[in-house]
Amino acid sequence: MSTNISIPSNYRNWPLTQMPLSVRLAGVLQKMGLRQVGDLNGVLFEQVLSMRNCGQRSIKELFNLVQRIQAGEFDYSKIKGLGLDFLCKEADAAVATISDREKEMLLLRLGGAGTRPMTLEEIGTQFDLTRERVRQVVDLLYERIYKHGGPSVDAMLRRLAQKCLDMICPLTPDLLAQWLSNKQVTLAHQPAFYVRLFGELHPDIPAWPDGQKPYPNLDLRAKDIVRPIVDMLRKNISPLSLSEVYQRLVELGQPANLQPAEFLRALKQCSTLTVEFPKPDLAVIRLTSLRICDWVQRVLAQSDRPLRPEEIISQARKLFGTEVPPISIGGLRNSLRPEQGIFLLDRRAFGMRQHISIPEKMWIKVRNDVFKMLQTENRPVSTREMLKRNRFTWGAQTNVHELAHILREEERFVDLGRFLFALKSWGLQEREHIKDLIPQALKDAGHPMTATEILKELRRKRSVGRATISAVIRHHEGVKHFGFGYYGLKNWKDIDKSFYVSQTLLVCRLILNTKPPLSFGDLCEKLKIPNKGKLAATLWDTILTLRRVRVEPEQMTPETLIIHKTWKKEDDDQD
Repeated sequence: MSTNISIPSNYRNWPLTQMPLSVRLAGVLQKMGLRQVGDLNGVLFEQVLSMRNCGQRSIKELFNLVQRIQAGEFDYSKIKGLGLDFLCKEADAAVATISDREKEMLLLRLGGAGTRPMTLEEIGTQFDLTRERVRQVVDLLYERIYKHGGPSVDAMLRRLAQKCLDMICPLTPDLLAQWLSNKQVTLAHQPAFYVRLFGELHPDIPAWPDGQKPYPNLDLRAKDIVRPIVDMLRKNISPLSLSEVYQRLVELGQPANLQPAEFLRALKQCSTLTVEFPKPDLAVIRLTSLRICDWVQRVLAQSDRPLRPEEIISQARKLFGTEVPPISIGGLRNSLRPEQGIFLLDRRAFGMRQHISIPEKMWIKVRNDVFKMLQTENRPVSTREMLKRNRFTWGAQTNVHELAHILREEERFVDLGRFLFALKSWGLQEREHIKDLIPQALKDAGHPMTATEILKELRRKRSVGRATISAVIRHHEGVKHFGFGYYGLKNWKDIDKSFYVSQTLLVCRLILNTKPPLSFGDLCEKLKIPNKGKLAATLWDTILTLRRVRVEPEQMTPETLIIHKTWKKEDDDQD
């Protein structure tokens, strides 16, 4: 053939890589340095035939291709709209030209055989091929399908990708079916097959044939995209459209230079976010699982008062339905923390900052008043004790829970737990429990102490109730009772009797708890000491120091009467 090849000017910019060429002919044209269809214009068929590895079959293939180009078969400017019907028809036509064996492999790979998509390894096992060989075959089939319709296929794929990215909406089987609903198209396969195929033919198409496909480890860029979305939804809870979320991220510049394709790609791989489709052309996003604090915050934000746990659960289910997991009232109470912005503002009610009774403009005065009080007391004080004293003008407006929250936000105070507060300047870092302070108090004293004495010592450091201290002492594993109401450490040896006979409070208590008459010998017997000797002399000296006790006669004998001035005269006479 000595005929010159003639290419219309409108088609000369098409890349030869997009044309339906055999591997042999494509290699020949590449060796000739031809890259675009226009490079063929004016070339003689004889020139092509003279190239190595080019025979009459290749020349015939080239001749037919030129005729198709001249006929405008690949002129995609004539295709109006999205051209999705054209793409599907071209895909079916291309698949029909494939051999049965290769076609079966393709359909198995893309789920076109009425089954789920199979892995390369599964297909290899079925055809007695290696996984890599199956991949090579399938990739070559993708290339054949891509080139079957020439530049028109590439143009329509790009148009489809741009449509999805402009909408910020993935291509799903339902969306593809919706777009084809007004077209007279009979598909040879299920819509999901075409979605998978188009995604393989053009990487910019956000193809989601099976919805999201979470990956265990996101790359850094995907994490930068997901993180602000999670923060956004934590504040909103209700699902947001993908287009709205994308627009917000762009406005915030988080992350910088965000593109629709990578936005959708990150969402497809993410497991903490769920994309749903109320309509095929409308995608919305929500948190995959709501944290308890997320829906509690949303409920409280819409309330004008603190709410009890049962009220929170009831209103949350009205707002979010089944997204609120089953939870008990106790479970809800135990899961809410101040660091989540949720505070116990009453005995059973939770709220947020806006629910605190004292206006926020008064919080500075509240903190200053408490600061001065703690400086004066020079010990930790609970909010319960602060309000019980009724010494603050604002005390009637609040309760122990609200006051605790107001103080927690001030760095001058240290929250020791259980509504107990200290000044940071004291150097206290964490709460020491009462049970830990009792052994230390006994160790510092070096001798047994009564519950009252221990309580007095602990109150130098903590606000402690009498009932609390008595219960803790009785059941403390490191403390034992040494008799006469005195407690000490278990590792102490028996206490010398000289300690007891010198304790004025103990001696006075024994006298008062005895019905008169009481002799010195009786008192020695109660203390289990001899009525003569050193211990008896120490006891006698202790009795003489008691202002409300007198002795008759004033000599230390076993018969000497010990009389307390509070005893009635008639009791003495009667006895």
